[in-house]
Amino acid sequence: MRHSKLPAIVAVAALAVLLAAGCGTPSAGTPSQIIKKTIDAQGKLNSVHVDVTNDIEVNTPGGDRSSSLSYKGSFEKPDKWKLTLRAGGSKSDVVIVGQRTWLKPTGSTGWVEKSSQTAVEGAAPGDVVAAKYLSSATGVQLLDSKDGMYHLKFDLDMLSFSKALKFSGTDPTLFKGKEAHMEVWVRQKDLYLSKATMDFATHIAAPSSTDIKMNTEVEFSNFNEPVSIEPPS
Repeated sequence: MRHSKLPAIVAVAALAVLLAAGCGTPSAGTPSQIIKKTIDAQGKLNSVHVDVTNDIEVNTPGGDRSSSLSYKGSFEKPDKWKLTLRAGGSKSDVVIVGQRTWLKPTGSTGWVEKSSQTAVEGAAPGDVVAAKYLSSATGVQLLDSKDGMYHLKFDLDMLSFSKALKFSGTDPTLFKGKEAHMEVWVRQKDLYLSKATMDFATHIAAPSSTDIKMNTEVEFSNFNEPVSIEPPS
């Protein structure tokens, strides 16, 4: 009888292992470990295509205002960018090489060099690629693991996030002690960040009653594909 039960015991044990592999901690580690590994992997990229949109609404007793910023283009390590920027209803092509920045507004025939990267208002592209702002993630949960992606959600410290992305015209200290809800999709094969979305809404009582809403989406693609970015001639 003991020998006849052995195959059944082995089968049950094998099933338990398979279920644990499918429902437990993924091979990349715990959800928090996945985020940490993603930050490290993203910071080592040689090149990547980036697509960023950021919308902010600010409602105060003295009036409402909103701003929308988007940019898309290519990054080449260590500090080269070629982007199309849309902000304040205008569109410009941007090339960044180190601390030098060139702009070409729509309809213009030539490039104009700016003194610093501040020409790209409301964003620090290098921080977007490195994804270091994710280090302030808390309560990380794995929602699902399918289609070659880890889908995670967590809360994000907004003070760290706003400092990292340097939102134009917004005082980062307004976000002290505030949290946003964030979801990310991480590629399982190399732990590169493929997509991130953030939703944030808060009320700030002082110095004036202010409601703030912010929605941000970042997508990455073409990881480590050949890119050549040079200063405009």
